[in-house]
Amino acid sequence: MFTKDDTLALKGVAIELMLFHHLAAFPDRWPVGFEGFRSLWPGFVEEGYLADFAMNGLLCVPLFFFLGGYGLFCRRAAGRADLAGDVLGLYRRFWRVFFLFIPIGFLFFARSGEGINPLCTRFDLTDGKSLLRTLLLNFTGYDTNINGEWWFLGSYLCALPLGYLFCRATDRARGFLPDMFAVFCLDILTQGVFPGLAGAPGLAGLGSNLYFRRFCTVNKYMPAFFAGIVFARYDGVGRLKRALCRLAHPGAAALAGMAALFLCRAYVLSDVANGDILIAPLFVACCSVFFDRARHAKTLAAFLGRHSANMWLTHSFFCFYFLEFTKVVYWSRSVWLDLAVLTVLSLGAGFLVDGLYRFLGRLRPERPLPAMETR
Repeated sequence: MFTKDDTLALKGVAIELMLFHHLAAFPDRWPVGFEGFRSLWPGFVEEGYLADFAMNGLLCVPLFFFLGGYGLFCRRAAGRADLAGDVLGLYRRFWRVFFLFIPIGFLFFARSGEGINPLCTRFDLTDGKSLLRTLLLNFTGYDTNINGEWWFLGSYLCALPLGYLFCRATDRARGFLPDMFAVFCLDILTQGVFPGLAGAPGLAGLGSNLYFRRFCTVNKYMPAFFAGIVFARYDGVGRLKRALCRLAHPGAAALAGMAALFLCRAYVLSDVANGDILIAPLFVACCSVFFDRARHAKTLAAFLGRHSANMWLTHSFFCFYFLEFTKVVYWSRSVWLDLAVLTVLSLGAGFLVDGLYRFLGRLRPERPLPAMETR
């Protein structure tokens, strides 16, 4: 069985993979003067294993897409399908951080000059017209030139209506395999056929068409969203878990499976995104079986997963864009200590965001009862 708690725990794993990916995979984003990571394990850094593992932390994206599609189908099956509500809820979560962190960035972290990473100069805008345009583009999620890690917002906003359409289109499907075949066909169309059409001489205009770009040439990890819908419809994760649990040592097998899938993605598929349609659900099933036998680890992961949205939206300010905080994050040369610092900062920022809006909500005057109820 795959429950809401399992979903939260997997989101906790995904958000830590994201933080690890951004922390260690991009040396050009590190603060000026940071000499790089080192490890007690000889060769772990020098031979490139850390860089490979950190880059493979991008597994977090198909995991989030898969879990999103899984949740979408479950809401629809429970009669709580609401596309407008889903879109508005995502925007509300985004705007809560936007209205706090963007003004803070321009007021306190506008930097320029030499000797600092160019990422820390993003808030140094003095031209009024450029500032207005930048704010409007980022406020809608159409562009993410203030915080590049917010690109996921636009992709997920496109995934939601496509996911609802996919649910409707497969309502009368005959089984798991036909539905998964439809997912593979969508992957071929969106990653191969449609981009090829846009590159054809007579159809070059397609590349500049908003709807074609957003809904036909989608992010390469988005097909995992449709796979999540299929696995939810047929209890695919539950079936995989039951198969693992029939093994002699399911917890150890699940842990070995997670490691094998991670290594396979890093060194065999080498970030071939098409493989994530299958890797994501297999990783989810293995991780869920492991957590069923490691309750304390599951509780911690679920706690992080509960705050994963805020952590996603805030962590890159500390990791890349707020100069003084980047020096705090990269205070040591141990990737694990620095990851712990980034986790605490992101989690704390999420608590502050939620606490502030709860406080502001208590300050609002109570709405008066309708006249017919006050009589």
